[in-house]
Amino acid sequence: MGALLQFLLTTVFVALVFSQNDLQEEFPPGWTEKCIGCMCEASSGCNQTLECMIQNEVKYCGVFLLSDIYWQDAGTPVLQGDDPNRIGAFERCVRDPYCAARAVNQYIQRYAKDCNNDRILSCDDYVRLHYFGEANCERPITSLPYYRVFRNCISS
Repeated sequence: MGALLQFLLTTVFVALVFSQNDLQEEFPPGWTEKCIGCMCEASSGCNQTLECMIQNEVKYCGVFLLSDIYWQDAGTPVLQGDDPNRIGAFERCVRDPYCAARAVNQYIQRYAKDCNNDRILSCDDYVRLHYFGEANCERPITSLPYYRVFRNCISS
């Protein structure tokens, strides 16, 4: 991960730690700044200029390639002064790295579970949860390019 990206993600993670509105009492085990940073890297290369894309009739936007459903499941976080019911609130949030990271954080905290069935909650579970969603996170992931990028990042 580049120095600028590492700084940005560290800043986002620290902001999330001290944001009392968005967090439970503590993070799930293994939920770290490196974990969320590598999820960003695997999702889009943390490309902040990436346009929204449509795949299988679902729109994905932002550095984490979040869908509207994911954003809703994460509790519809918004930029300060925005309203989740206002048209475009989803796009404005997920295109902002801080708001997008808050959405991912809230989603992981809400749905954290043992997706790889190793009886340990870890970053590997969260990357599966992020990619497949709560209902399908047990699906095989190791052959997907997304997961290979994630594994390279997390092991560096």
